[in-house]
Amino acid sequence: MGRFEFLKAFCIAICAALWVGEAAACPPVDIAIANAGFEDDPVSPGCFEVMPLDDWLEFDPNGVLDGGLNSVGGINLPLGSVFFPGGAPEREHAALVFLFTSTGMGPAGLRQELSATLQPNTTYTLSAQVGNIATGIGPPPCDVFGEFDIDGFPGYQVQLLAGGEIIAVDDNGLAGALGEGEFELSTCEAIIGPSHDQLGQNLEIRLINLNEAETPENPGIEVDFDDVRLTSRSNAPPALGDLDCDGDRDLEDYGLFERCLAGPNQPPATLCGDGVDADLDDDNDVDLADFVLIATSIADSP
Repeated sequence: MGRFEFLKAFCIAICAALWVGEAAACPPVDIAIANAGFEDDPVSPGCFEVMPLDDWLEFDPNGVLDGGLNSVGGINLPLGSVFFPGGAPEREHAALVFLFTSTGMGPAGLRQELSATLQPNTTYTLSAQVGNIATGIGPPPCDVFGEFDIDGFPGYQVQLLAGGEIIAVDDNGLAGALGEGEFELSTCEAIIGPSHDQLGQNLEIRLINLNEAETPENPGIEVDFDDVRLTSRSNAPPALGDLDCDGDRDLEDYGLFERCLAGPNQPPATLCGDGVDADLDDDNDVDLADFVLIATSIADSP
C-alpha cells in the first residue's frame, strides 16, 4: 500500500468524527507594476525635476502637457522636506503632475498598461499614495525655480481599466482629508463576476491630476503619487486543502501545511507563510485534525 493509500484509509476511519470547515479564501496576489514607487527616476534630495518617468506614459486627453509649466516628473522627498515634511510614503521618490498655466483645461497624468489581463471571478484592489504638496522652495540646485504658490488641491483620480474601460476609480475621495504637505492612501476595487465584456484585456493604471481650481485665487496646481499597488484575489474559495490556491491539491500543499505545523500558531486565523491558512477545521489551531483533513483531501484529489 502506497503512502497516500495508507493515509486515505486511515483518514476514512476517523474523519466522520471531525467537523470539516469551509476552506479559507485565497490571499491576495500582487500584480506586477513597473517602477511602482518611482525610484527608477533619481532626483536630487529635496528637489523635483520635469522628465518622463520610466515605464509610465503621459495621460493627456486634452493636450495640456507641454514639457514646461504643465508637466509630469519626479520629486525626491527626504524626511523633513519643505514640500512633504513626512517624506515619501515609500522610500525616497514620488511622481508629480504639475499643471501651472492650464487650470480648468482638462485632466492630465500618468498611465501604465500592465501585462496582466482581466480575469473572471476575481476582485482587484488598486491603491496609491496621493499627495497634496505644500508651498515652499527646494534646496540647491532646485531653488533656482523660486517659490510657486501651490496651496490648495486640484483634485485627483486613481483609475483601474481593462481594455480601455474604467472598471474601478477613486474620484477625488481624499480631497477633504488631504492637508498641505500630506500623503493619504487611495484605494478602489473592482469585483469581476464570471462574465465581463473586457475579460482577457490588459489592465491599465492611471494617476490623474483633475486640474480643477479650488478657488480662482487658490488653484492647487500639483498632485503627487507614490507606492502604487494592485492585487487580485479569487472570489471563490479554494477546495479544502488547496493551500497555495493553484487549483490542485498535491504535495506542494502538504509542504505548506508542514511549514505551518512546525511554526508558531497565530490564532484566530492561524496564518503562516504568505498568508496560508492551514487551520482546515477552523478550531484556531493547526494540529493532527488538520493533518487528517489535508491528507484526505490530497488522497481524494484526481
